[in-house]
Amino acid sequence: MPKFISDRDVAFFKGIAREVVDDVVQNTCVLYKLNIVDTKVNLYGESLGKSWYSGVELNVLINKDPRETEYEGFGPQRTQTVEFRFDRFMLEEHNTYPEIGDVIYFDNSYYEIGNTNEVQYSGGFSKNNFSVVCSTFMVSKATLNIEERIN
Repeated sequence: MPKFISDRDVAFFKGIAREVVDDVVQNTCVLYKLNIVDTKVNLYGESLGKSWYSGVELNVLINKDPRETEYEGFGPQRTQTVEFRFDRFMLEEHNTYPEIGDVIYFDNSYYEIGNTNEVQYSGGFSKNNFSVVCSTFMVSKATLNIEERIN
């Protein structure tokens, strides 16, 4: 049992966080997990044609940097970094976890996860962790080979 926070407190925080993200903020994204079994790799562990599992729609908090345009050689290219903050308990309910290399679809763009972090400990114990933070960067849909999702 934690010294500073009880299981009842954790349940209260979980309920408040879920209400804010699901009912007030209402940002949704789709997480596509990389299918390692069906993805063929070359001698160096690289793959040109990745395979993905079906997308899972999740509620999320988002921190976006402004989009930038780079002009190098072959015309303009749009770039953007976005930080997605998922409720860890919601991820457990959907039986999924974002990992490096997975792709998130949000705001008509695809973002590849470059780093994940679990940083919000309550009461000093990792079992009271509430969120998973994913740092992502924009990628081109043409390089992903992801099917359009059907609503």
